[in-house]
Amino acid sequence: MVKQPQEAARKTSGPRRILVGTDFSRAARQALVQARSLAREYESTLYVLHVIEARDLPELSRLAEVPEKRLREMLGRERRERLEALLHEMGEVGDPSRIELITTWGHPFEEILKKAMDLGVGLIVLGTAGHTADLERALFGSTAEKVLRAAPCPVLCVPVE
Repeated sequence: MVKQPQEAARKTSGPRRILVGTDFSRAARQALVQARSLAREYESTLYVLHVIEARDLPELSRLAEVPEKRLREMLGRERRERLEALLHEMGEVGDPSRIELITTWGHPFEEILKKAMDLGVGLIVLGTAGHTADLERALFGSTAEKVLRAAPCPVLCVPVE
């Protein structure tokens, strides 16, 4: 089948790299579905990012009686496995060379912005509500809002359906 000129032009005009953040919430899953669809349409590389917040790590380490370094390794491995399971659960994503799973530590909005800059992404995709949406949004603004205000590229905010 011969591609129409419009189809070829559409694929080259989209972002080459797309970053989607996930906290495993329903909104984040919907954002991942949308990002995956866009990555397929534009033949883009999709970076799936999960940020682990370390603010409670010392207390968890003390309560669990597990050294902080060991707990950090365990949490990192568990979150990586959750990312892999999430993608598996959603079905085949396509060319495995076009998907990269990333876990990192820090504040979600800061790490999303940092990774977007480091990777040179053309689009960030985020759900509009996550696990901490109610109280945190009222006090500080949501992660999506913070990213939207400071992003180096366009941001697609996907609402919960």
